[in-house]
Amino acid sequence: HEPTADVLPADAHDPHFFSDPVLMRQAAGMVADALATALPALDTPAFRQRVDRYLAALAALDGEVRTLLAPIPPERRALVTNHEVFGYFARRYHFVVLGAVLPGGSTLAQPSAADLAALARLVSKRRLPAVFADTSSPARLVEALAAEGANVTVVPLFSESLGPTGSAGATYIAMMRTNAQRIAAALG
Repeated sequence: HEPTADVLPADAHDPHFFSDPVLMRQAAGMVADALATALPALDTPAFRQRVDRYLAALAALDGEVRTLLAPIPPERRALVTNHEVFGYFARRYHFVVLGAVLPGGSTLAQPSAADLAALARLVSKRRLPAVFADTSSPARLVEALAAEGANVTVVPLFSESLGPTGSAGATYIAMMRTNAQRIAAALG
């Protein structure tokens, strides 16, 4: 699998490329090729069939996400989250990331009261109906942000890890589908 224009830019500091299924498809193909090269006994027709099925499933996922998000009007294609995770998702599906409650890409960062108030004003000004919090981390700060905005709900998304077995985020494909469904329902 040759790199394409979708490969991460050289100056990328955001490690969350997994929020873009097209980039994940590229990564999966490159990993499969590397495994087949490093372990020639693995490179069997059955292995290649499984790889091809998964790559096709990732391509279909991208189409499904596009379809789910298509009804969201341009003025609502904005994300406010508790952590900076959805930059690649936003670029792929034509959203803008207005802000993150935990700025700077670190889950250890703490926003100032002024930063939180400014973000709340932005959410209110844009009349966003929802902000998004990771399902695996406390939503306290995002709930504080929502409390300062008008009629804003906090919608849980899978962003830092997959969900437990049997959950709506148990696999990568299920996680991305669920996130797209929740974003579409909240912003559509």
